[in-house]
Amino acid sequence: MTALPRETPAPDQTRWLARRRWARAGWLYAFMLLMSFFFLGPFLMGVLSSLKDDPNEYPPRLVIPQLSGAPVRQAYALGVQGSGDGWSGGLRPGRPVTFEVRVASPPGAPQEAPAVALFPYQPVSLVATTRFAQARDFAQVRTEQVGQEGDVRRYRITVTSPALTRQSGDLVQAVLAAPAADGTLRATVGGRAVPVTLDTPEAQAQQFNLVASQPVELARVGEAYYLRGPTFVRTPLQVDVARGQSIVGSTLPPSDRQNFGRSFAFRNVTPGILGYTFNNYRRAFDETVNPQTGRSLFFSWIFNSFLYAFLRVVTAILVCSLAGYALARLNFAGRAAVFFVAVLFVQMVPGQVNLVSNYVLLRDLGLLNLWGLWLNGAVALAGGTFLMRQFFEGLPRELEESAAIDGAGPATTFFRVMLPQVGPSLVALSITQFQGAWNDFFWPLVILRQNTDYTLTVGLSSFQGLYGGQGDYGLILAGAVLSALPVILIFVVFQRYFVDTGADSAVKG
Repeated sequence: MTALPRETPAPDQTRWLARRRWARAGWLYAFMLLMSFFFLGPFLMGVLSSLKDDPNEYPPRLVIPQLSGAPVRQAYALGVQGSGDGWSGGLRPGRPVTFEVRVASPPGAPQEAPAVALFPYQPVSLVATTRFAQARDFAQVRTEQVGQEGDVRRYRITVTSPALTRQSGDLVQAVLAAPAADGTLRATVGGRAVPVTLDTPEAQAQQFNLVASQPVELARVGEAYYLRGPTFVRTPLQVDVARGQSIVGSTLPPSDRQNFGRSFAFRNVTPGILGYTFNNYRRAFDETVNPQTGRSLFFSWIFNSFLYAFLRVVTAILVCSLAGYALARLNFAGRAAVFFVAVLFVQMVPGQVNLVSNYVLLRDLGLLNLWGLWLNGAVALAGGTFLMRQFFEGLPRELEESAAIDGAGPATTFFRVMLPQVGPSLVALSITQFQGAWNDFFWPLVILRQNTDYTLTVGLSSFQGLYGGQGDYGLILAGAVLSALPVILIFVVFQRYFVDTGADSAVKG
């Protein structure tokens, strides 16, 4: 039988088909971009807002000063001026900091210099901390005009925290210790408390504004330590001009604008890069420091979440793989009933139904802590057991028959033959268990009583209660971004393991 000749498409039809294929690919690509923006857009806006001084600004901006080159360089330079450290910033005794503003004074408007003052800024803290000394109580401010271009005048603002005592000697960073029994002032240097000398009337007068755990700078002369003055993490500055004038520029963009551009507030004019770009992230750790232990609660919450998630993952891998293999491969009396009652029925019952009974049991056992939380999660692995059972049932039985011919027992067959074949399912189980434990909120909120035992989700809820009422959403968003990063990183790293097993190729014929 002679085959009919295949009709060759015309050149115009070929080009039309090619354009149609490219159009379909383009529409599909555009749709995927739209979906990715729809799902990732809120997260990206949260990341940008967590870097802003004012996350509530409207309309929101995608280009922010905290990620712009010139403001970041200025923040680094101001940090070097204030403390010698362009990353952490701050203001140390005896170091002048220069800051410029440009004021527009059109004809007929007042021609006076702007009013400049340091204002107190004591952040709210989750822990009852002592109020540290403020830069306003120590630093001095001086304003001078340094130039004029038309109606715009340039003013230089110099902020200096004077040294209270000796100017010479080796400079040492220290923290004030609790006063000794005789009332003498002491500081912690290198892990040991040393006596501090106050040899001037200014220092003796200012000592009453300093409290234990206050960062200070000492001048060491031989074996003696002299207090030079406190060090400040931030230097808040307020600039106001008269009616008719306006502020048209400054070394750093303002944190807040008021009075139609006549009042600029800067939360920190010695920020450094960490205090400018990542200020909210630094606050998440600094404003949860327990003054008695010196340990950040935020670090404790992260450690508790990782520990809880690790225990949940290890327990799930051991229990779910063994139970899933037994329900899928081993023949024993009542296997179907066990699968129905212990797996399917447990998944049908919400965990809140057992809230009171589980809480009373853990309370009577003295396990209202992280270990009780793990124990509560260890008995709720029905979903993981069902997942592993389905994976094991999909493996060919020839693998077990070959192992039995070679003399392998049930334990050897499971650990050396069957378990390596379900690697992708173990990865999937680990990721789902880690994500569930990391994001778990209900049971940690019920069981955990001490703030040092909190997981990150419960700790962030306390952020919402304390900072949300004040509109300080930048710190809340910073905590939320830090909470989301581990889950995102784990999924990105391990997603390549979500592939089919090689079990089918292990059997020939």
